[in-house]
Amino acid sequence: MSCFIHFIPTLLFVLIFVGGGVYFTYTGAADAFYRVSPLAAIMPAIILGWILHKGTNAERMSAFLDGVRHRNIIAMCIIFLLAGALSEVTKSIGCVESTVNLALSLIPQQFLLMSLFLIAVFISTAIGTSMGTIATIAPIAIGLSSQIDISPALIAATVVGGAMFGDDLSVISDTTIASVMSQEADMKAKLKFNAKIAIIAASITLIVLYCSTSKSGDVVAGDYTLLLVTPYIVLISLSLLGINVFVSLVLSIIFAGIIGFISSDNYSLLFLSKSITTGFAAMYDIMVLSLMVGGLSGLADRGSQELSNYLSAWMLKRNGGQKMAQLFIAKIVSIFDILLANNTIAIILSGDIVREIAKKHHIPPHHSATWLQAFSCVFQGIIPYGAQILLASAIAKVSPLEVVPHVYYCYILGIVAVLHIMLVKVKK
Repeated sequence: MSCFIHFIPTLLFVLIFVGGGVYFTYTGAADAFYRVSPLAAIMPAIILGWILHKGTNAERMSAFLDGVRHRNIIAMCIIFLLAGALSEVTKSIGCVESTVNLALSLIPQQFLLMSLFLIAVFISTAIGTSMGTIATIAPIAIGLSSQIDISPALIAATVVGGAMFGDDLSVISDTTIASVMSQEADMKAKLKFNAKIAIIAASITLIVLYCSTSKSGDVVAGDYTLLLVTPYIVLISLSLLGINVFVSLVLSIIFAGIIGFISSDNYSLLFLSKSITTGFAAMYDIMVLSLMVGGLSGLADRGSQELSNYLSAWMLKRNGGQKMAQLFIAKIVSIFDILLANNTIAIILSGDIVREIAKKHHIPPHHSATWLQAFSCVFQGIIPYGAQILLASAIAKVSPLEVVPHVYYCYILGIVAVLHIMLVKVKK
């Protein structure tokens, strides 16, 4: 049980970050969830993690830096920077305003949230990355909030929900590949079973989103220029063609700059450079926080291995039925994702345990693979320090804690999955 000590720093971070917002809300302070900076909240957690990590200071620094420079962490930081740059460049030349007005002219207000969710679902399933989807869709979606009676937090959460659908179901998603390979499952069988759960959850989500949208009448759309919409069309097209998300973002920034030169006589290379720099700067806090979260996870890595071994031994001693085993699979991957804030790593770390449990209780590999991926995506989409929530909240310029309650798809997916486990008997 000593393995849990390694995760106390993560719990401390959550307590300070979330607890601070709750406290200031209770006291009636304005902008309660902005009072405690996540960067300030994570520093005591890192100090505690450093103290609890066994070894010399050199070994502790090595563990911290291993977490900071993890491939997924660095990839997220680059996406943050490029997404910030694209958002600022397109905003500066009027792309956001034109795209918003075009959307308002085509889609009635009561269907906007549903449309945004479906677009995010389609793109994330096609390109296999929730981060790429959020970086693609969120800037357009957030622009709508200034014209309609829907909060930026709700719009950002809707995009995150749609993005997590694809993260859970896409054939080329890294979480799909990790879950299928770790369970030695048949890809086709897994996707067929997973799709049934995800589509039910998505259908319920659409109903909730429709009920969450004001029906006070359509907003009158302003003027728009189709030329200024093309940078987003290019970005989405590149993503759907399977072009790497980094390449797609860079090419879209360049294309947006060209559109700026065409559409305005006053636009210059210096203006483009300034917009890119401003976009980078807007992502500074979120990028540093991601690096710090990665470092904190690195300090807890030894605890992750110990926890994995402990949970495996504990469950294999139990003689519970299939329902208990499946709920335990959901529980273990959820715990790892909450503690590590990375659903792919959570799947990899819990994969061997889950495979042993599934074999012992005669649970088909495509079932265990589905629960691994589904529950890791559920929590990855609602933890306020996860990359998806952080990116969406940074683009929307709202607190991550304001976005979390509205990621309806993730909550509904978790409920549907649990109900399926409890009510449907598994065929051996």
